[in-house]
Amino acid sequence: MTAYAFILTAMPFLIVPVLFMRSRNEKLILRSILVFFIYAFLFTMYSAQDLFYPMYGLVSLLGTTLVAVLFYVSARGGIVSAKEVFQFFVVAAALVVVPMLLVQTDPQHFAELSAEFGANTILYGYENPRPVGWVSTISLSLLTAYVMTKPNEGVRPIFLLLIVIASMTLFWSGSRGGIITFSTGILFVLFFSKTKNMKGILLIVVLILVGGTFSHFLYLPGDSYGIFVRIGQTLEAKSIAAASTGRAEIWQNVFLYILERPFLGYGYLPHKSLEGLAFGSAHNIIMDLWLGFGLIIGTIVILFGVMLWARAFDFFRKANDQYISALFCVVTTLLVYSMVSGPYARTFPLLLFAVSFGVILGRRSSKANMGL
Repeated sequence: MTAYAFILTAMPFLIVPVLFMRSRNEKLILRSILVFFIYAFLFTMYSAQDLFYPMYGLVSLLGTTLVAVLFYVSARGGIVSAKEVFQFFVVAAALVVVPMLLVQTDPQHFAELSAEFGANTILYGYENPRPVGWVSTISLSLLTAYVMTKPNEGVRPIFLLLIVIASMTLFWSGSRGGIITFSTGILFVLFFSKTKNMKGILLIVVLILVGGTFSHFLYLPGDSYGIFVRIGQTLEAKSIAAASTGRAEIWQNVFLYILERPFLGYGYLPHKSLEGLAFGSAHNIIMDLWLGFGLIIGTIVILFGVMLWARAFDFFRKANDQYISALFCVVTTLLVYSMVSGPYARTFPLLLFAVSFGVILGRRSSKANMGL
């Protein structure tokens, strides 16, 4: 909610960078985005039974899109660099451990407060550990990609410590999706990167194992925490729906709703008012776009996003820069995460994605002007 309040308050200022979109391609992309949001707002207001959650989601999506434009223009003009954004994210990564530390400091007091007020009231992320998993996965992806693609030079100890902290927090959160998407994003970046620090790779594997081992001895505030506990639950599950924590059932229900209205859809994030979809998202960004805007419009938006990601991928390959690699890993990891969870329906993960994506495309545009 803090991130959403920031987006809402800063919206008038975030519109200003739009005026600096100057080339033909930039203006074309901007007009396409404008047309989509006008359609999305109007159609959602017409279709949605309950407007609060859809409007909350659309404003968040619009605001983070403007943040991406802001960082695109800033990176293109040389106002901000990939290194500076990376360094800021590194500082932020140190805060990932805060929710875990607050629980460990006084577990009994936490349990008493949780029973009286509800864990979600104390701090969002305890009752539902997904946000902790999202942020720790993003931080771990950022740090790991940097070390793995950095030339054979010494790595500052602070980076190694933060990798242990981020991996420990991720394992403590019990996010199986986080482990899968982190591994996918890292392997993708490592495979396509021209620079591979083999010593760094081996060191990171050891550090992640250390962090995972430490997490095993920490206090878990609920059954949804602890990756080893969650893996055990998965192995003991008697059905696919139970093993997927209900995702299989959600996807089946979403698919049936898509078939009912394949061309129009139900407006953005209609889940709160559709029976069997009370989770706020489909936990799959492609299915959500089809559910919200139909197969035609949804597919157009998906292809548009794939095109932009392909441009970022092309620059990541050509730049061969550890800071760009780290930010690209954040983008890719979040996209993969959006296939199995709902970070795209929350403001804070969207902001991290927008900043990283905007900087990569902005640097690509500036480098293209210089003949890269």
